[in-house]
Amino acid sequence: MNSVCVDKNSRKFTLFGLKPDCSEERLWRPVRVKKIALIWPKGYDPTYSIPLPYGYLKSNIDESRYEVRIFDNTILNRLAADELFKQDLQEFNPDLVGVSTWSPMSIEALDCLKVAKELNPEVITCIGGAHATSYHEKIVGAKGVDFLFRGEADLSFSVFLEQLEKQDPDFFNVKGLIFRGKESVIANDLDREEDLDKIKIPDYDSIQLDYYVRNGYRWNCPPKINAPVWITRGCPYRCGYCAAPELNGKPIRTHSIPYMIEWIKYLYFQRGVRWVNILDDNFTYHKKYAKEFCRAVIDLRLKGLRFGTPNGIRMERGDKELWTLMKQAGWQTLMVAPETGSEKTIKRMDKDLDLKIVPRIVKEIQEVGLKVQGFLILGYPGESKEDLLATRELILKCAFNFVFLASFQPLPGTPIYKELVSNKELPEGLLPHSYSDGTRAYMPDALKKFNFPKFILQTHLLMMINDPKNLPYHLSLMFKLFAPRQIFKKVILIFFYSLFPKRQAGETLIFSPANQQNQVAQSQDIEENSSFIYPPMHQQAQSLQAEKTKEEA
Repeated sequence: MNSVCVDKNSRKFTLFGLKPDCSEERLWRPVRVKKIALIWPKGYDPTYSIPLPYGYLKSNIDESRYEVRIFDNTILNRLAADELFKQDLQEFNPDLVGVSTWSPMSIEALDCLKVAKELNPEVITCIGGAHATSYHEKIVGAKGVDFLFRGEADLSFSVFLEQLEKQDPDFFNVKGLIFRGKESVIANDLDREEDLDKIKIPDYDSIQLDYYVRNGYRWNCPPKINAPVWITRGCPYRCGYCAAPELNGKPIRTHSIPYMIEWIKYLYFQRGVRWVNILDDNFTYHKKYAKEFCRAVIDLRLKGLRFGTPNGIRMERGDKELWTLMKQAGWQTLMVAPETGSEKTIKRMDKDLDLKIVPRIVKEIQEVGLKVQGFLILGYPGESKEDLLATRELILKCAFNFVFLASFQPLPGTPIYKELVSNKELPEGLLPHSYSDGTRAYMPDALKKFNFPKFILQTHLLMMINDPKNLPYHLSLMFKLFAPRQIFKKVILIFFYSLFPKRQAGETLIFSPANQQNQVAQSQDIEENSSFIYPPMHQQAQSLQAEKTKEEA
């Protein structure tokens, strides 16, 4: 349908990497999108992850022009191959299908788009999210993908929809978009909207927030009605294991205080929320702003309102006045993330943190009446048993009220991932496992026989012995975060891994460009600021079908 011969006065295109359906010419045909399907693929942990990006997309497009439906395959526990999913998608009959993904479920996300193409070769498909942003060089051209969005798309998605309708689309105006170019793939500059107040708050109903909360969504908070908010965006640091600066940029951008106060009031009065989880990576980076926010919240005098910052705060970006204001505003706990107690590892991480200040700042926060939780990574590349013991020593010295000891997960596209691939310590395309189940996709050579579950359990036991007064809090939090069955499972794993240490590594999952990609795009073919537009990837299916028909004839 989109493949037609045109006369000499029409704008001419040649689909990059494929033979045109006509002798030498091809015409872009405008696409009027009416129905949009946003698929949340199976694989997310619903206790701490929710389709918030779709809530933003839903609230920031013109709902009078588009019907948006979210297909939450995580809630429904179904894969792309599930017949009920295919049936639901076919019945909705969308004009555009989008998917947002992290690395662990990225293959499943691509499978969802391939299913959409199988059901309707004309449908336009888009992929976005953290994995698509940090690993876009390998994903462009993957089977089933027409367009790719890097970074934030809250506002640019609407611009994209408008361009699809035009006879002469200017996709260069769509920030963050990756699409076909003259001889390669075009990667537009990312969207870094300075005035965050232009972005409307997410549509919590569309992402079924109430359902998630009733079924255990509580990212490091008590089991009460809670909601995630995003106050500041950006990260100026260079940690080698993290993709945050690429996803949201380095400068810290903030919503205005009046905007945030209205958001808080909406959650409190209209949704009954009593715990607000600030998902920012650097909420306290601008200390003055964080203090103004706390004072404004205190002035509201909202009874029973509590706050959390589960992604942690940068501990050196604060002072005793800020900790006191956070306590008065409703914080009960602060999460800090030294990541390691080893001087060698902290340098290897490019964390830019002086570990000597950590005990002092933890004590300073506790002195104002706040509990302090620590987040640390185990098994970072180059680590040995001595480095892990240094991490334990820091934990005990700081007297954290609780710690989260996470497995190192190599995130595709991050500096450490690229280094490991370059050194042939990882195969290109290796995907991390679930961020919440402790399964390891990578272990340093010196730790391949190390019993991590045993180390973690011993560390928690030593914390309880080291600080008996904190024992009730430590145990209560442990059983709030983990069901007794999970704790029993971890104890069993300690004995199992003592006998079979190599089994700590889960099944290796690898995204293979050779298997997933078509011939139309390779990693070296991405160019910036090209001066020519070519039909997007969604026309590829028609071109291939036309070639097949000609061959059969």
